[in-house]
Formats: sequence, structure tokens, C-alpha cells
Amino acid sequence: MSAHAGRNAKPMSSVAEQPTKKRGRPSMKAALLDAALDLVAEGGVQALTYEALAERTGASKGGLLYHFPSKEALFQEITEQLIARYRAARQSAIEALPAGPARELKGNTIASLRNSSKSDNVSAKMMVSGLWDAEQGKKYRRARFDEMSRGAGFNRTAVVYLATEGLWFMELAGRSPFTAEERLKIETILLALADGAQIETVLDGTTQDK
Repeated sequence: MSAHAGRNAKPMSSVAEQPTKKRGRPSMKAALLDAALDLVAEGGVQALTYEALAERTGASKGGLLYHFPSKEALFQEITEQLIARYRAARQSAIEALPAGPARELKGNTIASLRNSSKSDNVSAKMMVSGLWDAEQGKKYRRARFDEMSRGAGFNRTAVVYLATEGLWFMELAGRSPFTAEERLKIETILLALADGAQIETVLDGTTQDK
């Protein structure tokens, strides 16, 4: 959802913002959503039914309806769960990098190019189904872009982000023309640009990924 999800949605509330929630229910709901995403990954959106989810998780139909009173609610929740996976993967990649103005941009690029969320297969199935909401996706990607460009600047972020997302979409659709060796070269170039390399240096082939 790029890496890479319509991969959007409402901002996730942090645990610190919800201290009064009971401990049992959020973890149960998260487990149900993870199982739902597994079903989508295995058989597409059509494989996600209340019956299949109940069989996979051992939950009762009433229990599922308590959390997801309609199929529309279930689909909205799994979209948000998928977004949460992508956010967590990006944050992990960012935190593994040294501090610097391009940290967010490079972390986002790493997470997207390397499918750190392990969720691209689910994203592909959901995109084919038409479940992604276009306006929601625009807001999600705009928020990501703004976060990255605050440190790296508009121009650099735009170039790296467009290239990264373009490759992500091509691969999700099974339309990438690049060999494994060429893809590795592309990754090296994009990470060097994200890290501050000059475009002329990158095109000359004299830069290395840091």
C-alpha cells in the first residue's frame, strides 16, 4: 500500500490516549483483524466471510457481529489494520536510522521497497477488489508526503516518493519490467537520493547506498 496501501484512513489512537479501555477487547479485535487479513491474502476479498473468519479464529458469529456489525464495518476495519501495519513498518525503519533531515524519507523508502510490513500481497488483493477509498487514500498519502518533506524538502521528496510508489504499484500489479539486479540498482539509487546525494552523482553511478 508501498510497500504500500488506498493503503488510508483515520489516524490511529495511541495506547496512551486511551488509558481507560479494557485490556481484553482491543487485543481480541486486533487478532480478528489479523486473521481477516490472512484470509484476504490467501483467497482474495471474496474469501472473507463471517463463517470463514469464525472458523479461522474460533470466535462465535455473535462475537464477530459485536466487533463488526456489518460487512462494510469489517472491510473498513481491515483497511485501517492494514494501514497500521504499514505505519508500524515505516516507523521501525525510521527508528533504525541515525538522526538527520532525511530520516523519514529514507525510512519510508526502505520500508516500501523492501516490503517491511509483509503486507503487499494483501494490498494487491484489496486494490483489485475496489475496496480502497480514493479520497481516503489521497489524504493518507498526502500526510505521508508532508512528514517526509519537512526534513528532505519538497523537490527531493517528490522525486524519491514518486519513483518508490511507481515501482511499488508496478510490482503490486505484476507489471515491473526490471530484473532483480536492476531492481537492486534502483533501490541503491533511490536510497542515495533520499540520503542527500546529488542527482548528477547518482546518474554518473559514483554513489553508493549508505
